[in-house]
Amino acid sequence: MTAIKEIMQVGVGVPDREGFARFSNDILGFPTTNSPAGNITYMRVDDYRHRVAARTAREPLLNYIGFDVGGRDALGEWKTKLAAKDIEYRAGSKEECVERQVADFIEFKDPDGHPLALAYGFEIDKEPVRYARELNVTGLGHVLLTVRDTQRSHDFYTDVLGFRLSDWVCIDDHIRLCFLRCNARHHSIAFAPCMPGKLPRLQHIMVEVNSLDDVMRTYHFMRTHKAPIGMGPGRHPNCQTVHVYVQTPGGFAVEFGWGHRRLDDARHQPIVYPSGTPVDVWGGDVQSSEFELG
Repeated sequence: MTAIKEIMQVGVGVPDREGFARFSNDILGFPTTNSPAGNITYMRVDDYRHRVAARTAREPLLNYIGFDVGGRDALGEWKTKLAAKDIEYRAGSKEECVERQVADFIEFKDPDGHPLALAYGFEIDKEPVRYARELNVTGLGHVLLTVRDTQRSHDFYTDVLGFRLSDWVCIDDHIRLCFLRCNARHHSIAFAPCMPGKLPRLQHIMVEVNSLDDVMRTYHFMRTHKAPIGMGPGRHPNCQTVHVYVQTPGGFAVEFGWGHRRLDDARHQPIVYPSGTPVDVWGGDVQSSEFELG
């Protein structure tokens, strides 16, 4: 059966694209380039030509999340599968494929309107990535989306897209987080309920780094440069990731994480962490007013 292999790209809209690029280069440490037309800023994180593509928008928004399905035949199977589920999708144009630096893709929306793209042929850069500070990255790990109903999101992503449940984490009686995986990583996508009065959005992306030193160097660099640290350093109870979160001018945070658990489908049983479970087993809490979980 065809399956989603991993998360590959995130497309966002940001009010100040130049400011976002400066923050990426100077604070996050990730080099940026522009599309030939100059209307897209690409953030490079690892060997792939980009992991985040930013366009100018009136307010922060999620343009798409790109997943790898492995090839042309697999993409064709996904078209059949989505049609059988009565889910409308659109095919990416040649121009869009060039912009996203993929061979081909289709796009549709989840129940909260988050755009999802299934693609293949993600382009790799021949030149090594040159970070603006001392940093070693292994890849893009996951995204966390805020949604109106975490159970509904769980049902859609597991029933339609084939994700597997890793666990639920109950922060309190009202905030229940859902963590799903599509490969051995503990999760490639997670859901948190929207805060009252807020719309569904991209809350953060996680970049997996090579060592604990990378997390701590990031933390001290952010402190020195007075960047808005959202949380951390800390360790999450379920995925065991040691993390530090940094809020970006794009309206979402970037998590630098290390030690993210890998799960064996044959052995793992989903866990429900009870109400009162902390998001950080070391006792840390939100540090920036700009950082909101939901």
